[in-house]
Amino acid sequence: MTDDYEGPPLTIGGGIEGEKAAHGGWTTWADMGAALEGAVPMPEVFTRSDGRASFYRGLVNAVIGESESGKSLLVQAACADVLKAGERVVWLDFEDNAIGVGHRLMALGVDRESIVARFHYQRPEGNFAAAEREALLEALELIGPTLVAVDGLTALMASQGLEVNSNTDAARVFAEVMNPLTDCGAAVVLIHHTTKSKESRGSYGLGGVMLKGLVRGSQLQVEMDAKRRHAPGRPGRSFLVIQKDGPGGLEPFTASGRRWGTFVTASERTGETDAFGHDTFRTEYRLEYPFENLAHGPTACMEKVSIFLEGEGEPVAKATVEKATECDPFGRDTRRKALDALEAAGFITRDDTAKGKAAGYVVVKAYREPTEQETWAQENDTGDPFGA
Repeated sequence: MTDDYEGPPLTIGGGIEGEKAAHGGWTTWADMGAALEGAVPMPEVFTRSDGRASFYRGLVNAVIGESESGKSLLVQAACADVLKAGERVVWLDFEDNAIGVGHRLMALGVDRESIVARFHYQRPEGNFAAAEREALLEALELIGPTLVAVDGLTALMASQGLEVNSNTDAARVFAEVMNPLTDCGAAVVLIHHTTKSKESRGSYGLGGVMLKGLVRGSQLQVEMDAKRRHAPGRPGRSFLVIQKDGPGGLEPFTASGRRWGTFVTASERTGETDAFGHDTFRTEYRLEYPFENLAHGPTACMEKVSIFLEGEGEPVAKATVEKATECDPFGRDTRRKALDALEAAGFITRDDTAKGKAAGYVVVKAYREPTEQETWAQENDTGDPFGA
């Protein structure tokens, strides 16, 4: 360090000596000793069936997907979990109304009293100026929500006179609206449409807004199962893929292809009608970890892959399995899914102990396709989504 330095006293390693709260902006240095004592954020909200959570508290998370993929229903299921646990939810809605959201929460099993007492709904209108921001943030501090859902980034930007195609305006709406919402300590979950471009779908939202660079928590893409759209009176299924995991708390528990889970619903008529004579529905839901239900995987191929690996007797590389004639007539993609399913269910594991060689698959226990189980193709058309 030079002798003519006139800034705050520095310690070796980049921190500052003592408390220098008076210094602000670009002159504030982090106390790295204190930073190393802090805990790395871990997801705490909306757990899968294995207990692993999906969203980070104190950070902005995002759920993106095409229309009718089930992204809003997924976040409503997360809200239902929070409400059933006796905690509070705030829903800032730019696309729906209180009637629709409230009735869906009841269908998801939340009792009326919990919705009235602990579900706080607002449909913001007009410009989100300083006065409005202060009032909303003060309300959030008083409410103390576990989850704050924001439905509709495109409509939010339009309401603020911002251009949806501008990444500069997107950064502005995060700085002025989204990020301040995290001050109350809640998991903020933004629901947003994906772009129609397959090349940029994972990184961008509708209109080219770059979400990956703005979201600090998790960003999950919802991929619909076209044969099982979530709808009243029928089973539904969609798949979650991690597009971003800022703190890194989800990544160690994913399957190949960054698959986070399978969101399944089973909706049935209750046999009752509401005050207007309309049928009412009850929707069971479940966020499964990848391939929890083996009926979701290519079971016939899984059996062939297992038999092939059993016969090898030593670790086998993925590329070898993909080319093995013993696994015909299944193609490369199906074989990859079979490997993922077998590994997730504990039938095979990867052995990386051999020096100088890539990890190979070895059999832990043999897998055989149940004789009375429907084929994978049949499971995509009919059957119990919960695998009962």
